[in-house]
Amino acid sequence: MIFSIFIWSNIKMRIMLKYPNDAKVTTKTAGSRNDIDQNLHYTESLSHIYLSSDLILHEVARENHIFYLYVSSSLDYGICPYCGCHNSSVHSRYIRTIQDLSILGEPVVLYVEVRKFFCSNHSCHKKTFAEQPGDEVFRYRRRTCRCERTVARHGVSTSAKSASRLLEYLGIRISASTVLRDLHRMKPPEYEDVTEIGVDDWAWRKGVRYGSIIIDYGNGCPIDLLGGRDTDSFGKWMEEHKKVEVVSRDRSTDYSSAIASSGRPITEVADKFHLIKNITDRMAKLIAENYSDYRRAIREEEGGFSEEMKQAPQSHTEDSTPGNPDSRSVKFREVKELQEKGFRPATIAKRLGIARQTATKYCRMEVLPQRNSKLRNEYHKYDAYVEQESQKGKALCIIHREITLKGFSGSLSPFYGHYKYLSDRLKNQKPSPRNIKPQDNRSALLPIRDIMSIIDIALKRKDMNESQQKTFDLLVSLPWFKEMFGATERFCQVIKGKETTELIRWMRCYRKTGIASLKTFILGIMRDFRAVKNTIKLDITNGITEGYVNKLKTIKRNMYGKAGIELLKNKIVMEHILFN
Repeated sequence: MIFSIFIWSNIKMRIMLKYPNDAKVTTKTAGSRNDIDQNLHYTESLSHIYLSSDLILHEVARENHIFYLYVSSSLDYGICPYCGCHNSSVHSRYIRTIQDLSILGEPVVLYVEVRKFFCSNHSCHKKTFAEQPGDEVFRYRRRTCRCERTVARHGVSTSAKSASRLLEYLGIRISASTVLRDLHRMKPPEYEDVTEIGVDDWAWRKGVRYGSIIIDYGNGCPIDLLGGRDTDSFGKWMEEHKKVEVVSRDRSTDYSSAIASSGRPITEVADKFHLIKNITDRMAKLIAENYSDYRRAIREEEGGFSEEMKQAPQSHTEDSTPGNPDSRSVKFREVKELQEKGFRPATIAKRLGIARQTATKYCRMEVLPQRNSKLRNEYHKYDAYVEQESQKGKALCIIHREITLKGFSGSLSPFYGHYKYLSDRLKNQKPSPRNIKPQDNRSALLPIRDIMSIIDIALKRKDMNESQQKTFDLLVSLPWFKEMFGATERFCQVIKGKETTELIRWMRCYRKTGIASLKTFILGIMRDFRAVKNTIKLDITNGITEGYVNKLKTIKRNMYGKAGIELLKNKIVMEHILFN
């Protein structure tokens, strides 16, 4: 009698568990025998979806655009997750609600009937355990395994909020905080067997804080992200990865010091891109130092460089030498010449390729001052003079120009802010006549970035247009440029070639050069000679690393710069794992 009561209560419990919402969402309807057979066939066909997960689909229901699937385990026994023993003695049953991937964009909810078993192993510290059938339903999870993979793929590809919105369109309702929790729960592999790596730095905050990214050249994917680029952080990583044999890096001395301190015979390879960029940066610096020669060559060719202009005193700054003004001084002189002809600051900015604010500032100056220093401005020395001149009706901008000649180092905007109580005075500046259109037939000076683009075309031996070819021929006529361009062009050929002896010949050819920028570059090559030689010998570049650095910048922007090192590491390292 007791046994029959137990059986009936068990059957009643299973019926109640099968319909946890009081049978409101069931698809059972009173119909013909054919309709019942069709529903059974439909349910059996859907059951094949979960056969690999050891689940049986009993019934499908749909309400409020949500599919409800009633499933249970297909096994007659349970496996204890603590000791691994098989047991078939059922303790109790309960219902788990689990979210699955959507069907036709509509959410899917699994009602899983889970059994609790008695553990027959007396040495096990657990007396009961709940079954975990198949490979889709895990402990303490509210989503199936494939649903979690979909959430993780969206999480590593976009920000948490964007992933939450996209998943909602797919029928997976999940918050941004849950997406972040899933990302933080990931554990990237250690990659202890990696042998060839590429390392480069990336900016947490440009000019302030930097990190390092490490790429495995075996699969071309990132394997780790470091919070610093100093010798200690990369040296610690090298100690944990003993099988590393080849390291491709930039010209940073921190990475080379960490490799040398490891004491292992590691082959260092200097990146070709950074080598070429280093020498072209030296060329840009050389052009800036000798910008007056470029200006003089253009004006002499046009016949507009008079003897008075040749003998005119130069305005020097702390960045220029008495015999060779820098590009800033040359630009200032060009602005003043066009201003004397009647050009307005906006037109001057377009002709010279500089910012409109810079042209306006130069037009207000009589003499080019030194670059702004960090010393505190001494307003108290000029208060009496400024108030006296302001009472006479003189404009503040004119007073600022006068005291600048007397040694005042403050800029115009803070000057206006300090003497704001005098700003209601009328300005005595007369507007320039607008009906007179100035004329200047001289060609505009190219900024250094445009000159470097022409040099890049020449190094790659691409076709130039007429104006570019004219500018390049003019630069080649300058002795210092001809020597530097020849050295740069030959160095690029040596780096892209296969003969290491050509590098030695190149260094011997230009080691006695009179160009300081080129000599400094050669000294750097001599200090890093082994890595540069391996660049020519081995077909390894750091291009993959540079690409992932750019991708890391995009990830940081998507996360609004608020992601920590662990989250950034999971997002960039786990992507190729989740999508393969």
